[in-house]
Amino acid sequence: MAVTVAPITADVIDALLPRLRPIDRLELDCMGTGDARHDLLRLAAQSRRCRAAYMEGDLVCIFGVKAATAMSDTGFPWALATRAVDRPQVRREFVAGSRVGVEWLGQDFRRLWNLVAEENLVARRWLRWIGFRFDAEKTVVLRGHRFLHFEMEMN
Repeated sequence: MAVTVAPITADVIDALLPRLRPIDRLELDCMGTGDARHDLLRLAAQSRRCRAAYMEGDLVCIFGVKAATAMSDTGFPWALATRAVDRPQVRREFVAGSRVGVEWLGQDFRRLWNLVAEENLVARRWLRWIGFRFDAEKTVVLRGHRFLHFEMEMN
């Protein structure tokens, strides 16, 4: 399957929003302001690196990393996927390229961390596979949903 990446634009976000996996939409709604389009445009603009990923021309996800502060060596990686990742062939390609993607995101950070919804089992399994660790002591509740803290030290 041919994988391509492109910048995230307003058109990409408009294409992504109606195709988000329900759990990704839940995470976006819990962490955002209530205006998902605005939140994603701002997140993309504030990210040090971000891209949209396509497989065979089909939008699969957007992903990026935002620095804690302008001079920080701590980054907050993020990703939102469409239902395309539910297809086995797409999921295999997505997972296969994930470690390289995390290296690209984290190349100038000492540490990466963020939160994931506890019920997002697929993302939790994927994050562990890439090498992120979970810290149960840093669990938080956002809008009635439990979110787990994950992190990774970069080499």
